[in-house]
Amino acid sequence: MYIQLAPGKLKAGVSEEAALRASDEFQKEFVKHQKGIVRRIFLKGKDGTFADLVIFESKDAADRVAAAEQQGNPACMAFFQLWEMDEAKPDMGVLSFEEIKTYDHER
Repeated sequence: MYIQLAPGKLKAGVSEEAALRASDEFQKEFVKHQKGIVRRIFLKGKDGTFADLVIFESKDAADRVAAAEQQGNPACMAFFQLWEMDEAKPDMGVLSFEEIKTYDHER
């Protein structure tokens, strides 16, 4: 398993509702067509930050999806345009994690 967390803030003037609409379109028109994505969760923090959390089957799957995102899909572009991107940070602030051990919670 490979996990990416893309935290950030929406650009000035972008509402949460507009972000949710763009996120839904991104999911429908791009994400659901990508092999290797296990789950995607759009998150909202208490301090006005948001994040996109994506769980992939592997790092190779994440790399394939990242390459597909660069192909100019309109839903990708519409979603990504809403974010303030910090190009000074490595990978524009996207945090990547490789699974080393999983603990299941019994209920």
